[in-house]
Amino acid sequence: MSGVTSHGYLLELIRSSGGLSRQQLVESTGMSRGTLFGRLDTLLRLGLVYEAESLGATGGRRARRIRFEDRGRVVLAVDLGQTHARISVTDLVGTELRRAAMPLAVELGAAAVLGPVLDHAEKLVASGSGELLVGIGVGVPAAVDPLTNAVLHPTTLAGWPADAVTEAAAARWDLPLVVENDARAAAVGECRSDEETLVYVKVATGIGCGIVVGGDVLRGAGGVAGDIGHVRARGSDPPPLCRCGRRGCLAAYSSGRALLERLGIAGIADLTARVAEPAVAAALTDAADVLGVTLATTVTTVNPHRLVLGGSLGVLAPLVDRVRRQVNDTVADLARPTVEGSALGDRATVRGLARLVTRRVYAPEAVDAAVG
Repeated sequence: MSGVTSHGYLLELIRSSGGLSRQQLVESTGMSRGTLFGRLDTLLRLGLVYEAESLGATGGRRARRIRFEDRGRVVLAVDLGQTHARISVTDLVGTELRRAAMPLAVELGAAAVLGPVLDHAEKLVASGSGELLVGIGVGVPAAVDPLTNAVLHPTTLAGWPADAVTEAAAARWDLPLVVENDARAAAVGECRSDEETLVYVKVATGIGCGIVVGGDVLRGAGGVAGDIGHVRARGSDPPPLCRCGRRGCLAAYSSGRALLERLGIAGIADLTARVAEPAVAAALTDAADVLGVTLATTVTTVNPHRLVLGGSLGVLAPLVDRVRRQVNDTVADLARPTVEGSALGDRATVRGLARLVTRRVYAPEAVDAAVG
C-alpha cells in the first residue's frame, strides 16, 4: 500500500493542511469515498486523527473537520553538551512544556553520564499529566549515523561505545528514537520554513555546524557534512595543537576551550562575563576573524539564506558582528547571507530534536508500517 492511496499519505495531508473535511479529502486525493472512509476509520481507531469542529452545512448533516491528533502528544528531547545536559518535554513542533538542566562531564564515560541524565528525564516526563510520549530525541556533540543512531568519530565523546545512547534509551523506552548531532538538530530548530537553506554554527566549548537545504539536513557520504571544527584554518603561527591531535584546526583557534586555555579563564560563563576586558575582547576578535574567513567557503558553497551563530559564545554580539564583517568582506555580493545570532539560544537544539522525532514517527512510511 503506497503512494496517494496509503494511510501514511492521507495522514501527512491532514497534518500539513491543518485539517480537512471528508469531502475535501476525497477531492484532494482522488480516492473513492469508500476507500477514503476506510482509511480514515483506521486512522481514527489508531488515534492518529480526530473529528474536530463542524463546518458549514452542505445540504445534509454538517461536515466535520478531520484533524491530526496532536493533543497531549509530547516528545522528550535531551541535549547532551560537553559540560551540561538540557532536558525538555515538548509538544510535536518543539515548544517546550517543561525543562531541566544539569552539569555533566562527558569524559567520565557513557555510563556515568547517561544514567543520571536519563533518570532525570524519566522524572520530567512523569511530572506531566494527560500526555502521551511518542518518541525521544537525543543531541550529542559528535557525528551520528542517521540509519543506526550510532555515534561516529567521537573526538568529544572519547571512549563512548558507538551504541551507548541507543542502548541506554532503549532500556527505558520502547519508542522511536532519534540521535542527532547537536548542531544539526539546532539547524533544523532554527529553520523558519521547509524552503529555507540555512547554515548554523554553534560556538561553545567546541564548534559544531549544521546545514539544512530545503528542510533536509545535509549529511554527506560519511555523515560528517558541515563538520568544520577540524578544518585547517589560517591563524597564528605556529598553529595551535587541537584535541584531535592535529595542528591548526578551526576548533584550536576559535572554540571556547581554545579561548579559555589561551586566556587562563576557568569557564565559559566567566569568559562571557568579561568580554569587555581588553584581553578578552582581543582574543574574541581573533577567534571571530578566523571563524569568519573559514565560514566564507561554506557560505559560498551552500549559498544559504541565513548564517546563524549559536552557542554560549556564538550569540555574543562582538563575535556575530566580526564574523558578519569577515563573511561580507570575503564572499561575493550575490552569495552573502543574512548573518545573525540565534534568538532561540539552547532551545534551538531541543526544537530541532522534537521536529526530527515528529517527522520520523509520523512519516508516511512509518504510519503505513504501523497500519500494516
